[in-house]
Amino acid sequence: MGKSSEITWMGRVQEETEQRNRSQPLKATSKDHTGDKISPSTINYHVDDLGVDAPGPVQMYWVPPRQVADHLFETYLLAVHPHFPIIKKSLFSTQYRNFFDDISYAGDKWMAILNMIFAIAAEYLYNSDAAQRRDIKDHLFYLTRARMLSMGGDSLFEHPDLQQVQIEGLIAFHMLSTNQINRAWRISALAIRSATSLGINLKSSCHKMLGVSKEIGCRIWWCLYTVEHILGSMTGRATSISTNMYTTQLPLPFDEHHLSKPPATLFLENFDIREKRVDMAMTSPHIRYPDRQQTEDALAGRSWLQSLPVNPSLYFLYYCDITVVNQEILDHVYSAESATVSWDDIKGGISRLKATVDAWLSTLPPGLDFTSTNDENEKTYWAKTNLAFHYHSTRIMLGRPCLCRHTPHQADRLRRSLDDRGFSHDMAVMTLESAMNMLDLLPDEPNTAHLYQFCPWWCFLHYIMQTATVIILELSFRCVHMPDRESSLVQSAKKSVRWLCMMSTHCIASHRAWQLCESAVRRLVSSMGYDDSDTPQPNKQSNELSGDRIDPAPPPQLDRGVDSAQGLPYNESHTADHSSNDADLTGYLAFGLLSATSTQEHTAGDANFPYDPINEEFIRYFFPSMDEGENPSGEKHTF
Repeated sequence: MGKSSEITWMGRVQEETEQRNRSQPLKATSKDHTGDKISPSTINYHVDDLGVDAPGPVQMYWVPPRQVADHLFETYLLAVHPHFPIIKKSLFSTQYRNFFDDISYAGDKWMAILNMIFAIAAEYLYNSDAAQRRDIKDHLFYLTRARMLSMGGDSLFEHPDLQQVQIEGLIAFHMLSTNQINRAWRISALAIRSATSLGINLKSSCHKMLGVSKEIGCRIWWCLYTVEHILGSMTGRATSISTNMYTTQLPLPFDEHHLSKPPATLFLENFDIREKRVDMAMTSPHIRYPDRQQTEDALAGRSWLQSLPVNPSLYFLYYCDITVVNQEILDHVYSAESATVSWDDIKGGISRLKATVDAWLSTLPPGLDFTSTNDENEKTYWAKTNLAFHYHSTRIMLGRPCLCRHTPHQADRLRRSLDDRGFSHDMAVMTLESAMNMLDLLPDEPNTAHLYQFCPWWCFLHYIMQTATVIILELSFRCVHMPDRESSLVQSAKKSVRWLCMMSTHCIASHRAWQLCESAVRRLVSSMGYDDSDTPQPNKQSNELSGDRIDPAPPPQLDRGVDSAQGLPYNESHTADHSSNDADLTGYLAFGLLSATSTQEHTAGDANFPYDPINEEFIRYFFPSMDEGENPSGEKHTF
């Protein structure tokens, strides 16, 4: 895991608590655990260790009854397609009806796409509606069938076609939404390669291809881009997409059924008009040339976009735009290249990117402006809330390097560099405010329906862990950046734990994340003199989860009809093998918070994480230590 991963950030929580113990040694709870280290596998809450095979025999060409299929397909179109328009909705809907009406024959790859749609929808319904869980078939049956139809035999060695790209993209999205992060990361790279081999990453000037077909290809590319970016952020690894490998224009702000009508046809036929009205009006094309944002074409295009009514395609356009900005942060703030530049240069890049993020917010149309509370229209509320999550996550990523521990005893150096301290302090405050604002988007009382109706549910655990980790870090720093808001930070930390607790009842990854955060939050708030009785504890909830959701011997499922209730939507036989692992998670952070530290000194590079590809050299240059005289501000930039 690289430096942008919240799993690595969670490791910093342990490191900071050890540093806290050095300055104020606390009584150890057990001498046998003194100096224990947390390994990456221990704090990795994702579920790549669980299998993805269906818990029963699979018939390759089986399909659910029409009523069930319609419910799954409609759920996909409502809950997934606005965020991930990788299929041509009108065409696939027609093919779907013809297939179930026995009018046309379906090929294997089309069937694979259909099964992935069913898999994603089944998992969504399982998590979002407890009342339907007894009637929902395990998503792994659909996933396994899609793999059999599209990835068996020599399929992976053949030249891909557009359907293969869609299949791989859908599998990557599904793996992401089910927290199979490493599997998703691998299949996403395959989808990018397949798309590149077809030229989907390039702006098409072929006059023989219809404009609508070009636009669908454009949207497929941006679907792959957004998934690849999220996975790069979650793992901290380099993505398969570089800025110079694609020329695909940003998607048009018209829904699919409007693409064959004016004014959409004008944009599809004329690249110059499209570039002036859409691309030039957005923020990401101007990242390296911010002056161009104020040209006449850019201002005219921005005015036109702001006059459009809110629709899923307009939302997707601005989602892609902020994703490109966020990717720029990963490339320039978190990349290996950062190890070769000074902290002053890094600060300059952060300042430039902050201005870009601010510019993106200022260009939002009124119907998507989540800072305004005047419009509470439910039809647009989901779009505003999703963009708000993406925006605050971007700001957290941008300011996270500045969220560090002060060393106030270095008074002389602080006086010599007040400006530097002011920059880092302001960025740290921005990070914490975004984390708290993201939590403010959620009801105080956790609500599953709200999560899956209005939030980016496919990566919600990633976002909630980003917020929880930076807030826990600030608490471990004794709220040095926001001392006047200590109580608010404590309440936000508790709120993140409550939401993780709610999610843990149906999601193993959330259960693991809850154990990690609850342990840290409960001990920190208790040591700060706050009441922790309102923080749900795993020892009370784990038994319920074990009894109702994780059954080591579930009833066998057959690949026919609609099956009865199942446990968690994973292979439960694998779950049983790792139950002891989950039970131990709570204790690791507890010992970091309460035990005495090892007498061995360690560098800021983080020897606990052997999977860090950059290691100490990155830490030494990116976050120069006080001893080397690189950072006179008196702040220890640990990351």
